[in-house]
Amino acid sequence: MKSLIRQANPIPDATPHAASQTAPHTAPATPAARARWRVRRAGLALGGLAALVAAVVAVPVVFGPGGEGPGGDPAPPPAADEPYYTTTADLERSADLIVRARLDATRETEEDGVQETVATVSVAATAQGETPGRTLQVSYPAPGSGRPEGPALTVSHEYVLLLDRTDDGGYTLVNTDQGYYGIDAGHAEAGPDNDVALSGGVLAALGLKR
Repeated sequence: MKSLIRQANPIPDATPHAASQTAPHTAPATPAARARWRVRRAGLALGGLAALVAAVVAVPVVFGPGGEGPGGDPAPPPAADEPYYTTTADLERSADLIVRARLDATRETEEDGVQETVATVSVAATAQGETPGRTLQVSYPAPGSGRPEGPALTVSHEYVLLLDRTDDGGYTLVNTDQGYYGIDAGHAEAGPDNDVALSGGVLAALGLKR
């Protein structure tokens, strides 16, 4: 087999040292946010030649004539991928507005088949961005909607809110896990699926302790 390869390729292979000098170097990716999906890559070696094969297999789901899923159940709304920020700097940088606010009232609405909560909040302090007024309208997926699951925020409680501004002048949480911190005894408490703390500068601007 080796003799056949030499006949097919009379040019001697480069030494491992030379190959290591000429091979392109790719820096490791350091994304600011990790998505909630993963892509798998598979490699296959044949005859001493390495080949990288990426395959995406789509499995069709057949829905009924009325938009029903398998078994006649209603088709679920499309799932939403959310960014998840792994560092304090990336999380805070993602927000147009960071405020300390009291949740005054909520109402339920539906947008494109997805249940949403619209909260009216009163701003007590601002750490980042400019508020258009002392009262804001903040939208997020309703608790139990499941795509994704919205936070169960409580009326009359105070929160740190990290918000994105929408085209209609309202606001949304930067994501459903990291867009809010409950306030307890002067401390900002992260939600159960959030392991990123707020910076000392943001806490101080909002009158909170570390």
